[in-house]
Amino acid sequence: MRVKILPVIAAALAATMAMPAAAVTVSTVFGAPDPGAPGQTLLVDFEGDLPDGYTLSGDYGLQTGSNGSAAAPAGNDTQYLFVSSAIPNGSATLSTLDLTAVSFYWGSIDSYNSVDILLSNGSMFTIAGDALPPANGNQDLPSTNRRVFFTAEGDELISGIRFNSTGVAFEVDDVYGVLSEGGAGATVPEPASWAMLIAGFGLVGAAARRRRMAVVSA
Repeated sequence: MRVKILPVIAAALAATMAMPAAAVTVSTVFGAPDPGAPGQTLLVDFEGDLPDGYTLSGDYGLQTGSNGSAAAPAGNDTQYLFVSSAIPNGSATLSTLDLTAVSFYWGSIDSYNSVDILLSNGSMFTIAGDALPPANGNQDLPSTNRRVFFTAEGDELISGIRFNSTGVAFEVDDVYGVLSEGGAGATVPEPASWAMLIAGFGLVGAAARRRRMAVVSA
C-alpha cells in the first residue's frame, strides 16, 4: 500500500528531522548565599558595562535589594537582573561568547520562571522553575536560591541565556562560565605572533644545544 504524504506534512517532518537536538546537562548547588562556581570564570555581574562580546537585550530591570518589583537572591547585596510579567514581554536575553559551560545564581525560584539555553548550532534547551522543586518563590531557603550549572555536550557550545517569567519575578546574578578554547572568544595568535613564537622556540632549542655541547666538552 502506497501512502501519500501531503507537501505541508512532508515539509514539517523534514524540518523536525533537520532540527538539531539540544544536549545540555543541568546540575544545581543550594545557595543562601551564592555558593559560587569553582572552576568557572565570572563573566557578568550586572554591576556595570558588559564585557566585550556580551550583550543584554529584551525587557528587564536592574536593582539592589528587595521591593515590590523583585526580591534579591538570598544573601546577595549587589545589583542583580530581574525579568517580570510587570515589565512588557517578561523576557531578557544575555548573548555570550561561545561557552562550554555556564552558571548563574537563581534567586527565589518560582514555577513560572524558565530559562532557555541557546546553543551555537541553533537549538535550544529549556528548563522551567518547577523542575527544581519546591519552586515556591521562597526568598530565604537554600533550596529556592541556587546556583544552576548548564554544560553543553559533545561539540555544542552555549551562545546565550534567555530568562523568562510570567509572574513577579525572575531574579538572577553573577553569571560564570567556561570559554571554549576554539570558540569565538578564544585568543588566536596573529601570523606575526606565530612567527615570533616559532623564532623563540628556535632560540630556546639553540641554547639547549649549546648547553649540551658545553657539558660534553667538559
